[in-house]
Amino acid sequence: MTDEREITLTINGTERTLEVEPRRLLVHAIREDLDMTGTHIGCDTGNCGACTVLRDGEPIKSCLMFATQADGSEIMTVEGMEDLPESDGELHPLQEGFHEEHGLQCGYCTPGMLMAGKALLDENPDPDEAEIREAISGNLCRCTGYQNIVKSIEYAAEELAAQPATDGGTAAVETGSSVEAAANGPETSGDADGPTAADDADDSEPFEGYDVDGEFSCGAENCCGGPTTDAEHNGDNV
Repeated sequence: MTDEREITLTINGTERTLEVEPRRLLVHAIREDLDMTGTHIGCDTGNCGACTVLRDGEPIKSCLMFATQADGSEIMTVEGMEDLPESDGELHPLQEGFHEEHGLQCGYCTPGMLMAGKALLDENPDPDEAEIREAISGNLCRCTGYQNIVKSIEYAAEELAAQPATDGGTAAVETGSSVEAAANGPETSGDADGPTAADDADDSEPFEGYDVDGEFSCGAENCCGGPTTDAEHNGDNV
């Protein structure tokens, strides 16, 4: 029988102590010993990226690391995203982005993509498309063609940038193209020259799901193939 070794990992902010065999991979310790199955196993050879987690803030493929090598490390898995301050107890902006921009189909690669995307945005809050593609280049997706994954990360970057930021106790709130300090107090009404809610309503875009000509489009690039009628989208013509 192989001797087991005691290791300590801080998983999603919680310190855990495990007894593992020296040959046990980190991904198996996460999934089987810690019962955090959001981290997927795809290839066991480091090629697909489905098992990507963050180790001390850096993305790693957990099928390429022994659990003993991670002793003393801080590990973040996809389950830990909901507890981050920017999630506010709900979906993290990255998770919301993958939902809104159709960044997943089968979803098997998604946890690894989310971890790679988080590592990128932590280091570079405003990446361009080339930087996003470089960051996820080690993660394979056989469904989406990557374009919507890129859009999902761009969505998250915009949402994170729009969240109130704290600087010395003063929250900066983005309003249109200007940034105002919340510490200046609530905005007063009665400015005849300023924009009103009615003005904003007049500039509203067409209802989501329809183009400017009133034809239905689900918005997913590779779903309906462009604008269709409601009946066609719902399958009534089949």
